[in-house]
Amino acid sequence: MLKHLKIAATVIATGSMMPLAYADSTLVYELTGAEGSKTQHTITISGSLLRLESKPKGKSDYTVMDTGRMLMFEVDDQAKSFQVTRMGRLYWPATALNNPNFMPVPQKQVVSGVRCQQVKEMAKDPKLNTKHCMTAGGPLGLNAREMITLSRLFMSARRIGLNWLGVATLDERQVSILSQAHDGTRQEFKTVVHGHVANKLLKIPNDYKRLKPDLPPPLKKDKKKKDKKAIQEPASIEKQSGSEEKTGKGLPENLN
Repeated sequence: MLKHLKIAATVIATGSMMPLAYADSTLVYELTGAEGSKTQHTITISGSLLRLESKPKGKSDYTVMDTGRMLMFEVDDQAKSFQVTRMGRLYWPATALNNPNFMPVPQKQVVSGVRCQQVKEMAKDPKLNTKHCMTAGGPLGLNAREMITLSRLFMSARRIGLNWLGVATLDERQVSILSQAHDGTRQEFKTVVHGHVANKLLKIPNDYKRLKPDLPPPLKKDKKKKDKKAIQEPASIEKQSGSEEKTGKGLPENLN
């Protein structure tokens, strides 16, 4: 009996030292431009859904992304409208933009209290290499689905030409918490908090108008056959990730 109690105590103690993965998470990253300007990005994640708010604001008041269906919704509260971007047309299939060429660096680092592994993203010109520090979900308190969501945000931002430096591994299990470009641009993880995210934050009001057409526009008919393989969206992106989401929160309004 005493032996069993000791084993149980060991399991409990070991489990208590392991990082916990929470249901909903909010992360803050800071992007510093080459000229010294700073932009704070607040990323709220609940399963396959996320909300992005930036200070100072960009062209939209906030953005909602469904990373399961790869849809992005940029919301304008003043105009009561939203623009849909079908990210699947840009994100799939994999390209050099979302398959970085990493070279490991035998050095670890701590960023805002989180340990990470340094890597170099190799460019054709070595002077243009970007330095990253990568970490898995455990140290951030993110579960596997949340890591997929954050990974797809970073890689989608690259794909549509935003000036974000954040990057993820191809298996969507690790993300950068510190990225530094040759020109001095820097993106750094600052904080993460865990707790319930209100459902309304991940939805668009019913009375908001959907702008037409969706972005990016579909290819012309005479190009469809030629480029069909290049833009074809998977029948089930969730199945490819191997982590189908069942949060019960529902999808944003007016998104069908």
